[in-house]
Amino acid sequence: MSTAPADVDRLVGSVASLPRLPAATLRLLTVINDPRSTVRDIVEIIKYDQAVTAELLRLVNSASMGLVRKIHSVDEAVCYLGTTKVMQILFAAHTTALLGPAQAGYGLRPGALWSHSVGVAIGAQQLARRLRVDDAGMLFTAGLLHDMGKVVFNESVESNYAAIAERVTLDKCSFSEAEQRVLGFTHAELGARVAERWRLPDSIVECIRHHHDPDPVASVNVDIVHLADSLCLMMGIGGADDGLLYRAQSGTLARLGLCDGDIAQLSAELVCEFKSVQGLFRPSGV
Repeated sequence: MSTAPADVDRLVGSVASLPRLPAATLRLLTVINDPRSTVRDIVEIIKYDQAVTAELLRLVNSASMGLVRKIHSVDEAVCYLGTTKVMQILFAAHTTALLGPAQAGYGLRPGALWSHSVGVAIGAQQLARRLRVDDAGMLFTAGLLHDMGKVVFNESVESNYAAIAERVTLDKCSFSEAEQRVLGFTHAELGARVAERWRLPDSIVECIRHHHDPDPVASVNVDIVHLADSLCLMMGIGGADDGLLYRAQSGTLARLGLCDGDIAQLSAELVCEFKSVQGLFRPSGV
């Protein structure tokens, strides 16, 4: 099926904001109102909420701010905006839809998309540190937002879920590949288009757009997000039923210089850190 740009434009045009995570909002209200709190305390909470992360970066990179360079991480955004602006964003966030509900169009139970996104963010950050890649904060953000197209796509996919699921079963392909065959475009492209509309940095947009197909761009950042995503899907961290059909592209491992032993160690570390984070920020119903 050919790409349907009109459908992509319609979906992108319908986006006002992403769902937020109330647990993080409430925790931040307490921290920000504590005079002993530091910017680091605020960042440590915000970075696990993909909706607030996206809103912060969209705002700080908007044309009205007039910055001469893009802000790539939550750390920079919070320092630039200040706690007052962060509070405004949080109050707005508290009135929007939750990230926790099921994504029926993807066969995801309540909270699964949040769990997967946090897992990929942690994995991307761990890989950046292991490989001594700069901008670990940007990679954490890219991992957190890589699947935001699914939030926008959900209702449209739900009506085609049977056809997509059939393609997954018959063709032994991933859900993303089945999306392309049935709908003509994927949640990755939709997410990238939304990120572009929000004026997120090109490095994050590229990771979102190519997190399932890193070979054409051969970017270290994209490879890291792709590998983190693949590991979480294969380990069942917030994934759907097609998780076992995902594999990291061979070119990614070669470009990153990683072997099976490295992957096994990284997977163990990822699960350990994910469980500790999940215990602090688990949305209702997960």
